This record gives sequence, structure tokens and C-alpha cells, in this order.
Amino acid sequence: MTRRTLLGTAAAGAMAAQPKRLRYMGTAGPGLGARARAMGKNWDIVEYAHEKGLGNAHTTLPADLDPGKIAKLRAQIEKYDMRLVVLVRTARTEADLPRYEAAVKACAEMGGRVECVHDPFSGRRYEQFKSAAEFHAFDAACRNGVRLVEPILRKYKMRLAIENHKGWRSEELAGWVKSTGSEYVGVCLDLVNNVSLIETPQQTIDTLAPYTIYVSFKDIGVDFYPEGILLSEVGFGDGHLDLAGIVARFQKKDPKMLFQLEMLTRDPLKVPIFTEQYWKVYDEKSPAPSKDLAMLVSWIRNHPPKKPLPRTSGLSPEGALALEDQLNQQCIDYARAFLPSLA
Repeated sequence: MTRRTLLGTAAAGAMAAQPKRLRYMGTAGPGLGARARAMGKNWDIVEYAHEKGLGNAHTTLPADLDPGKIAKLRAQIEKYDMRLVVLVRTARTEADLPRYEAAVKACAEMGGRVECVHDPFSGRRYEQFKSAAEFHAFDAACRNGVRLVEPILRKYKMRLAIENHKGWRSEELAGWVKSTGSEYVGVCLDLVNNVSLIETPQQTIDTLAPYTIYVSFKDIGVDFYPEGILLSEVGFGDGHLDLAGIVARFQKKDPKMLFQLEMLTRDPLKVPIFTEQYWKVYDEKSPAPSKDLAMLVSWIRNHPPKKPLPRTSGLSPEGALALEDQLNQQCIDYARAFLPSLA
């Protein structure tokens, strides 16, 4: 065998050993909290995503919107051939509009590599508010903010993805997006969040699919505790979502759809659906139907955890980081093995 043949064989072997790049899968900061804390303020999620062989990332712009720093970010994602989703908090008043426009303009000037701006808007509805009236006042302020910024989104042809972030039930969010009448307002579809608002994952997916810009990608484990349900993100393959079917469904809608991995490693989230206070954030204007409660309870009973839900309480910072890294890598490895269309 000639030296050239040997070199060629070695090169082919090295290429075969390289992990398959997941062009349409990315990662988001909330699922990497322990790593961000361990690495410090200079940790770069874009570099992390690139090292993991992912094709996109969820990030923020420099706080000061410095043009030089933004140009550096653009050069970085062009070098790696990546796309971004950028968290930009929606302006709530006219006084906030100049800064919001500057941020959207910066995103629009990154050579088409920013898929959309993203805003979760709410926290956990059942914790953030003490009454339905408080929620309705917040809802009105958020809707007004989107009305204010829609002309800016349209001007720069930049889409806003509103996340179903434990604030609005899926029908409410779909109605809100539809009411804007704008092609630049849509949804970041979190596959798990609305379980906390008395919906099965399938109910949420079916309702929000027509408006989805990108998917907050995760799998789910759920169990009961005396006051309600325990909700956890779990490693791919350990949960109950048909991830291959979900990917196929949304790639049919948009072949370039982004799936941002958000594997939050923490103790299970307690959702106290069997307490009186939980139900005070719903009313006739914003109901959680008893039928939906029955369907959710039935779904949880029929889908018990495949293994104990992840927990970080009692772990050292190093232990929590090791578990977070393990679960994120499990998701990435699963995607490479079983979700080939993400490559």
C-alpha cells in the first residue's frame, strides 16, 4: 500500500469518526445553567454549540449593543455556518422603542442568520399572579407591547417568537398571535411547558403548530405528588414524547425549522394543581376546562416515569454540572442516532 493510499485511508477514518453535525438542532442557555456558572462570564454558548456539533444557538446581544461586538458575533456565526435565535425583550412603552428597534436592526443585519427574536414574556402563571384579574392586566400590557413593536418587526422583516412559557394556555396564545394579523408574530413552541397549565403535550402541539417559528426541544417525565404534579425535562429516550414524529411534523411545515435543545437539569418542578390557590388565576374569560384536567390526569397515569426524575438537590456544584453535561450529551447522541433529518 502506498503512502498516499495510507494517508487517504487515515483521512477517511478521521472523517468517519467526526460526529455528525446537527444543522437544525441547537441549544439554549436555560439548559446549561451549571455549565455557564462553572465557566464564568466569558463563557460563549455559540462556541459551545459549535464544539458539540450543533448548527444553531439561542443567545443575547451585547447589553450595550456595541457595533463592534455585534460585528464579532456575526463573523463568528458566519465562520461556523450557524443560525441564531436572539432573546430581545419586547418594548412595553413608546419610550422603550428606540432601544428595541436598535436591537432588531442589529439582528436583521447579520446576513439572514438570525431566525427570529424571542420573548417568553411570563413566568409561571400560577406563581406570578395571585388572581385572574392580575393575569388579565399583565396580558393586556403584553399584547399592547406586541402592537407597539409590530411595525418595527415588519420594517426589518424580523419575526418575533412568543414562547408558551407557563403564562398563556395554548388557545389563548394562538388567539393572541392570530389577532395581530402579522406574518412577523408567531410562537416558540415549548413541548412541555403547558402541562403546567392543564394541557397534555399533544394538545399544546396541535394548537400551536400552525403558528410555530421554532421548537424548544425537550422530552418529558411527569409524576404526581400530594399537591399536584411533578414536571421534569428528561434525557431524550427517557421520556414520553414521539420526538421523531414531532421533528417530521414540523419539518413538513418548514424544512429549515430549528429545534433548540433545552434540557433543564434541576429538581422536578412542582405544579400544585390540587390546591385552591392554583385555580385562582383562571376565570370564565381564561378558563382551564375540567375536561382538560381529566385528560391530563389520565395522560400522566398512563405515562409514569421510565426512571426516577432527575434531581440536583444534595449535589455539589461539580456533581450538578456532571449530571447536566450527561443529560445534554444524551440528548445530542440520541438526536444523532435517531433523528437523522436534523443533520
